[in-house]
Amino acid sequence: MARNQLLNITIWTALLAPVVYIGVMIVRIQNGEWDLLGPEPGRAVTQFLGTWALNSLLLTLTLSPLKRSPLSINLISYRRRMGLFAFTYMLLHLLAYMTMMLGWQWQDLNDEVVKRPYMVVGVFALLLTIPLAITSTRNWQRRLGRRWKKLHYSVYLVAALSMVHILLQVRSSWTEFVVYSSVLSLLLIERLLNRQKTA
Repeated sequence: MARNQLLNITIWTALLAPVVYIGVMIVRIQNGEWDLLGPEPGRAVTQFLGTWALNSLLLTLTLSPLKRSPLSINLISYRRRMGLFAFTYMLLHLLAYMTMMLGWQWQDLNDEVVKRPYMVVGVFALLLTIPLAITSTRNWQRRLGRRWKKLHYSVYLVAALSMVHILLQVRSSWTEFVVYSSVLSLLLIERLLNRQKTA
């Protein structure tokens, strides 16, 4: 029991730490410490939350491969929690953009969409996660039966759209896109190989 409690605390701390950190930074910026996150704090906050949305999402996708690996690390019971954190970070990412970069100026939204098509891709990915978040409970799993798994396979589409979201923002350095897309590719390959094994 003590081991499970320690694992619970560790996972909760790891998932909450980024949002606590950025919350503290925002409070300090509002108190006049403008240079904490560089010359564009709004952009820094938005990108930070987007990065952790993707980190949480990929972390969620690694749980099944970890269980199937020779290490047999079984953290499947934490998958729902991690998935909900990924959704939360995606939502916070969008809210940070609307608040800190767009200033809720709806009249500028059309221009932003035209100039930044990655926004459309990002919002579409977020919309796809809404039914996943709603149906993540055991009650919904029982109600949907086999359809539940099929619905939740769309998390891979969300991850792929997230890669496109990053790709469309690349200006000079490709490092972030290459790292994240490589991780996702490995997860997809493992999933396909496992399906062939069990077919």
